[in-house]
Amino acid sequence: MTSNSPISMTSRWISLACALGVFALLYSLTNIYAQTLFYDIQFYATQFSKLSSINSVWPKKVHILATPIDAAIPFVALMIVPYSWSIILFCASFFMVKTPAQLSLLTRKLILATLFACFIFYVFPAKFTFERPTVLGWTHYGYQFLHITDKPFNQFPSLHVTYAVLIGTSLWQLSKSALYRLTLCCICSLIIISTVLTYQHHLLDIAGGLLLAALILVITNKLRNNLVLKYLTVAISGFLILSIAGFMLNRSMTSITFAGLYHLVATYWMLSFFVLAWAYQYPNQPRDKLWFAKNEQGRLLLSTWLKFAPLLLGYRLMWYVGQRYQLTQHTKSDCGSLNHNDICPTHKIADSIYAVATPKLFGLSKMSDEHYSYFSNFATIIVIDSAVETNSHSLSLKQALHTHHTYAQAQRLGAGHLNVSNLEVNYDSSLSCDFHPSFAAFQMRYLYFPLLDLQSLREIDTQDFIHLFKQIDTLTALDIATNITKKKRPSKTILINFQCVMGLSRSVALHALYLIYRGHLTTDNYVTWINEQYPKAHINDSYLPKSLVDKVGGLAKNT
Repeated sequence: MTSNSPISMTSRWISLACALGVFALLYSLTNIYAQTLFYDIQFYATQFSKLSSINSVWPKKVHILATPIDAAIPFVALMIVPYSWSIILFCASFFMVKTPAQLSLLTRKLILATLFACFIFYVFPAKFTFERPTVLGWTHYGYQFLHITDKPFNQFPSLHVTYAVLIGTSLWQLSKSALYRLTLCCICSLIIISTVLTYQHHLLDIAGGLLLAALILVITNKLRNNLVLKYLTVAISGFLILSIAGFMLNRSMTSITFAGLYHLVATYWMLSFFVLAWAYQYPNQPRDKLWFAKNEQGRLLLSTWLKFAPLLLGYRLMWYVGQRYQLTQHTKSDCGSLNHNDICPTHKIADSIYAVATPKLFGLSKMSDEHYSYFSNFATIIVIDSAVETNSHSLSLKQALHTHHTYAQAQRLGAGHLNVSNLEVNYDSSLSCDFHPSFAAFQMRYLYFPLLDLQSLREIDTQDFIHLFKQIDTLTALDIATNITKKKRPSKTILINFQCVMGLSRSVALHALYLIYRGHLTTDNYVTWINEQYPKAHINDSYLPKSLVDKVGGLAKNT
């Protein structure tokens, strides 16, 4: 989809649901928090120690931001009408923008505004000061609905004001008609003015809303992609949910220790995902290799777990559930073993060298005879690990092969029946072989090339890819020379295994780039090859851009 192509209704509804969902969840939570804190402060006004145990970290105060000028502002009941336009304009704007780029920018603006505003609502709770006069007539229903849905908290900054500015700037370019732009200005201005005339906000709230809108306009133009927004949302939303849930629980426990603990957990969650958002915003592969460090066997280091435990645990759970689901579907299909050629096509690079792209392999502790026969064709397996979120399967695969080798020896000596179940790794009969007595000399090589999930490969320096491919060539040349010296099997001796997590995007993209580097694919046929060999891989031009393919192909010719 190009930046100027039509927008599907599905995309519009999804974007609206995301923006509205973030608002509904976080605004409601922070409103309830401020209201509860306010009444707790009143109730425990003479019991400071009790109040300290309920909320020991943030200020025990709900702020009042009224100025002398606010006292002179009249209440205008009819202004509930333009005040209600805010939610209408919010929803309508997603169906008014014309291009995917406009839709993406609008969504970013509104979600970021909600996140920043709700974070401020939590750390700086405020309440409207004045009592609203009794309202009669038909406008009474509007104020009654407002009283139910929007308590007089979440004051600074005013999201009505921020939304009006952000939506107005997003819709401004849709038409050059003077009438259209005048109408848009009037609607947005009335929404802003209505916030004080309905006695819902003070003037400082308006100023805060304008400042937040200006900040969002600057930030959204600098966001690299929606993945940055995704992890900012996870960071702030998780912080608010954990903090407010902890606050509510602590009201019954009144424990200073527990209060400190939930704030620590919430802050850790937020900082962890802030660092991840920073990694997406400012891509740097050498830095990512340090931040997501692994040992020489592909195991995540303790320091990596300490930095990114929420992310790593989430991916570990998703990978396990995903593999279990695939295994269940495979069992239900009753179609026998999956064909290795369908899922993991092995490509011959040169004599004795083959390459394959796979997700992280599952169930290696129960390797079947078929899969053992496939992998034991190779004296050396070089695992290229591109997954920063999980351990590599290199060590598990090596252990599984050696364990199965031991069982196979015992079976040949009549030690009993070998009882192993199927593994979700696929077998290619064209690579089958007999039992290899020399398998004890099997070697596993490991290279770590960290790629963040869904991160476009255009953000990685082309020289980093070339350096990786030269490392692979060096290892294969070394292993071939070693095998010749030791007079090992003359063919099918080395397997290059590009590995990612659950899908195939990263591993297949690296596989394709390596084949282009080796001259086995060209810029004209690599897309067809990916579609034919890996039909389940979700790779498009935004992920693996042709410009990168051209650079790799050009550099390969010069190396």
